[in-house]
Parts: sequence; C-alpha cells; structure tokens
Amino acid sequence: MIKPVAIAHAYKPDNVVTLYPGGCLDLLGAIGNGQMQLVVTSPPYNIGKEYEQRLCLDDYVLQQREVIAECVRITHPEGHICWQVGNYVDKGSIIPLDSLLFPVFQSLGLKMRNRIIWYFEHGLHCTRRFSRRHEMLN
Repeated sequence: MIKPVAIAHAYKPDNVVTLYPGGCLDLLGAIGNGQMQLVVTSPPYNIGKEYEQRLCLDDYVLQQREVIAECVRITHPEGHICWQVGNYVDKGSIIPLDSLLFPVFQSLGLKMRNRIIWYFEHGLHCTRRFSRRHEMLN
C-alpha cells in the first residue's frame, strides 16, 4: 500500500514535499545556508509568457543572477544545481540562455559538470526557422 504524502505550501526543513505558491526569491529566502543537496529548476525564458514580465536581456541576466546566487547559498558544498533553460528569441535571432548565464555560474564559483540534452517531439512550430525540439539541462 502506498502511503499518501502531505504537500506543504510553506517551506519547513522536515517537509517531504513543498509546493510553494509564490515567488522563488521568497521561497529561497526561507531556506537556510547549505540545506539542499539538489536544486533543480527551469526558470522563465524571458519570452513574455503570462507568468513572467519580458525584460531586456541585461535586466534578465541580473534577475537570474540574484536567483542563482540564492540557489548557490542554499546548496550544500557537496550538492548540485541543475539549471534547465531554453532559448530567448529577439527579432528572429536565437540566444541560448544557458550560454548567456554561464559566466554568472562561473562568477559564483560553480563548475559545469554535465550538459544533458532533453529531446521532445512537441512544442510550438516555427515559421522562419527549424522548430526546436531540445533543451539543455546544465
């Protein structure tokens, strides 16, 4: 028999699962230094979805830097951070966000250990370039 798992809506270190209905910086601020062994995230791609405000790329990188720094703070020294992002498209030009954020990770003392390619067959179909069917997990 499978035992049901309680889903908490506020972070506490003894929660098995927390589904936080708010901003990530608020959640990260509630977590103590070095408490997490693994952080897995897929932040907004800055493409103007209903849950994000589209920013100029410099402001987007500054915003993500703040989130990445908090993720580094909460991650145990022997822990890992997996950051999954796609592409930002500006006037038909594709900018891979993982390469744009790589210097941020380096400046915070992180090393890229692996690059995992996630392949999928669904998604939006492009009209002026090949439709993308993969994303990177760094």
